Order: sequence, then C-alpha cells, then structure tokens
Amino acid sequence: MSQQRQSPLVKVAALLIAAVVAGVWMYTSRGNTTGPDSESAKQPAAAEIGDCVQNTGSQDSPDMEVIDCGDAKAEYKVASQGLAECEPGQSRYEQTRRGRVQFSMCLTEVGAK
Repeated sequence: MSQQRQSPLVKVAALLIAAVVAGVWMYTSRGNTTGPDSESAKQPAAAEIGDCVQNTGSQDSPDMEVIDCGDAKAEYKVASQGLAECEPGQSRYEQTRRGRVQFSMCLTEVGAK
C-alpha cells in the first residue's frame, strides 16, 4: 500500500482554520480581567465616594489611581459613581471595555492648579 499525500488545498484549509481559531482566542482574551496587568487591575474599582484620585495617564487616555487626599498630587475627589449625568462643574471618568462602560464616576477638582 502506498501512502497518500495530502493535497495542498487540504493543508491551506487546515492553516486557515488554525489562524481563525488563534484570532478568535486572541480577540476574546484581550479583555482578560484576571491578570495583574489587566484593565480591571488598573481601574479604580476600589475608589469610593470621598476618595481622591490622580490621573497618571493623559487627558486623552486617563488612568486614575486612588491616592491619599492629603497628597499634593491629588487632583480629583470622587463625588458619585455610576450616575447618568454629573453635576455642573464635575468631570466624568469612564472605564470601558470593548466600547461598553464598565465603571464610571463623577469627579470634583481638589484644588485649582
């Protein structure tokens, strides 16, 4: 008996299937919230009303971290969480994942800079 060779079309199909499976896995694991570098580990989920935060990111891509209100680096104080609208003079911070809001809070400036 002779061994049949796989046709090039079967090999290409197998590679395409493997690429699709790898792509789906990469897309779905991008929002992994279990590792120490995940977005949920960075987000201020522990921020509560009355806590102070500092933006360690940029204006376009903020990254809020909870810090002591007595620290000179404290920029904002959490006024409320999860409300649809903030009061006049407050800033809104939202943590999103794939375009969906996961966490939001209204912030009041601690002092004039």
